[in-house]
Amino acid sequence: MTALGRSATTALGLVAGAILSLTAAAPAGASPVAGPARAGVTASPGATTSRAAGRAVNLKLTERIRTKLADAYWRADSARPRNRVDGPRQVYYGKITGTTRARDVYWAIGQIGIKGDPISYQDGPHVWRKRGGGAWKYLGDTGGCLDKVPRAMLRVWHVSGC
Repeated sequence: MTALGRSATTALGLVAGAILSLTAAAPAGASPVAGPARAGVTASPGATTSRAAGRAVNLKLTERIRTKLADAYWRADSARPRNRVDGPRQVYYGKITGTTRARDVYWAIGQIGIKGDPISYQDGPHVWRKRGGGAWKYLGDTGGCLDKVPRAMLRVWHVSGC
């Protein structure tokens, strides 16, 4: 083995040892290396291992959820045909865990409007909420101030409130 090969082997051994010591020092069930949640980091709705109420979790937006958000927007003012709803886009999606899954509260913010109506696109982002297995409810636009959304959710998304 060359000197370079021995150095690489030694470095890998040191890294593995450090990881093992961090893992051994972590409490049971805890992640050995903690870091801030980032928008785009995803977890599926059932992926949480604890039911710590009040915990904000970033979730992956699916096309099915996007469609349900658009439906809720349209139901809030169905004066125009559903096929004219454009979006939502630039969506952040997550939940605040409840004591049970039925008590989880899901949140989404994003841009949405009506095709052909430029005024409908202003004053976003728009806000939606869903409790447990219920239907999505459109809460309205924000005018840029997200005070309708829990601060814990905004922190997970790295989005400022007002």
